Amino acid sequence: MESAQIPGGTPAPYGSACMNCSRAKCKCIIPATGTGCERCQRLRKECRPAQTVRKRNKPKSSSNTAHLEAKIDWIMSAFEKGGAAPSLPPNRQPVNLGQSQRHDPRQSAPITQTRTSISSSNAEEGQYPAQFLPSYDRDILGLIYVPPAMAQKYLDQFRTRNLQYLPFVYIPSNVTSDQLREKYPFLWVCIMEVITCTNPEKSDSFGKITNHIHQRVMLDIAPSMDLLLGIMTFISWVTYSKRPFLNVYAHILMAVVAELGINKSVPTEYSAMHSFKVAIGMKQTPPTARTLEERRAVLGCFLISSSFITSAALAMSRIDAMRWTPHMEESLSVLTEAKECPEDELLIALVKIHLVLDRVYQLRRVGEAFISLPFYLDSFKNQLDTAKSQIPPHLQQHSMTNKTKRVLLMYLYNAEIVIHELSIGAPAMPHSPDLHRLDSLYASLRATKGWLEVWLELEGEEYLQISCVIFFQFTRAIVNLYKLTILEDPAWSKSMVRDTANVLEYLNRNEAVIRKCPEYTTFDQRREMNILEKGSRMVQGMRMNWEPKLMEMWRPNMPVSNGIDSGTIQSDAILPDVMPFGGIDEAWMMDFLGSL
Repeated sequence: MESAQIPGGTPAPYGSACMNCSRAKCKCIIPATGTGCERCQRLRKECRPAQTVRKRNKPKSSSNTAHLEAKIDWIMSAFEKGGAAPSLPPNRQPVNLGQSQRHDPRQSAPITQTRTSISSSNAEEGQYPAQFLPSYDRDILGLIYVPPAMAQKYLDQFRTRNLQYLPFVYIPSNVTSDQLREKYPFLWVCIMEVITCTNPEKSDSFGKITNHIHQRVMLDIAPSMDLLLGIMTFISWVTYSKRPFLNVYAHILMAVVAELGINKSVPTEYSAMHSFKVAIGMKQTPPTARTLEERRAVLGCFLISSSFITSAALAMSRIDAMRWTPHMEESLSVLTEAKECPEDELLIALVKIHLVLDRVYQLRRVGEAFISLPFYLDSFKNQLDTAKSQIPPHLQQHSMTNKTKRVLLMYLYNAEIVIHELSIGAPAMPHSPDLHRLDSLYASLRATKGWLEVWLELEGEEYLQISCVIFFQFTRAIVNLYKLTILEDPAWSKSMVRDTANVLEYLNRNEAVIRKCPEYTTFDQRREMNILEKGSRMVQGMRMNWEPKLMEMWRPNMPVSNGIDSGTIQSDAILPDVMPFGGIDEAWMMDFLGSL
């Protein structure tokens, strides 16, 4: 075919090429005569001008300009005063959470903090006053509002009360709320959420914090110690009382730990990955030693994840605990020798107890527990006795605070319950009793009774301070007692169980404790129920479902003077006679009770 002869033309101006030439990335030549460019005429295509898609830089907002001007004024004023490098204002001293290190991506050398002071020349992000924090930190602090006068009170309450039940972070008593907010803004936000979550007048910050966690972990993939400690706080005291997200958050915790790499030793220059990065010319940051804060946090993550998988909540094997590594074993030893804070001794003892429970769970998961029940029971009891013998004597003495002693007793009793659960699931011998199994059942009953007695020593307000780990232990203990009460075995006495530890009596006593806090159990339909209200509904629901069967089983042998069937609860507090049972989330109940 003969091609058309087109006289020469001129190139189209920059950005004015036609759509066809723009797509083909060809030069667009505009002829002197006719319509359309040379290429479109030659290919017999319609020549249409392309739409302008060039993006222009947006002018900086006035807020950013004002922020930069304020920062420059602050720096210049510091130079004018003494001619020295600008340091922090007197009321903005840097925070120090124990012995820790900060990794500044703008510096190649690590910045080391001591327990008393920090070099004033460090330009860490967390050391600037609040008005000079990056936009990321300002966004975090906008998740919740707490008056400055109350923030310090809330921090002291969290430090002296809540952390006694789950000491995964050390916040020295001399660290103020402002200092913590500057260095760890997200942890500060989560602490404020923990203390104010029962306030009916506060704004809905739960959804904002949840969205922030998803944004930082799933989209931005920006893990940090601040994010990790904040999630640990949020999941341990807030999430479990709101939504059944425990399975998801357990995975998020382990994902953040893996991204930070604090569950493994610091990579050396002899590692394969280091050699690969050097070979391709990637910039290398000198490795820094693990800090006590990182070691404490990874042990806390193991304790939380292990509590999830060995609790009633996740008994359906939806998740495995964080894998125990040699580096975590090293962290256990380092914290033992460092003695930076008294709470570390309690954390170490609790982790050692849960290491035993993790082995019990792994055995039950593979289904080998009932092959040689006496062997495994003796092995686990010996391991628990070893962990108990390693607890410092002063932690078990009466001179310690009641709270510390109660926590230790709860964890030890719970460990015995988990171990001896193997006997409840084992089949009964048809003709002759299994004495080893009977001893284990009696031990399970004693441990369950011991745990519930310690639990009932707590005041109702303390239920708002304990972590989800303790609540999981409660559901396990009460459900375990019910199983022992209805256990079908010719050698097992159900009346003995009733006389030793009556499950209905414990439910009534527990509800009486909750009823002594009427200010927290208003059952206001305009807001979501708090943990005390949900706990009251759960206890009432258990009693309503269990009482008919138990009364039918007990009635032939029940003494006349026994008043269990009355179901009355004596309490000085007065609550509404009729409390609605609807509104409690079934998924939330299943997260607590699971398959037990």
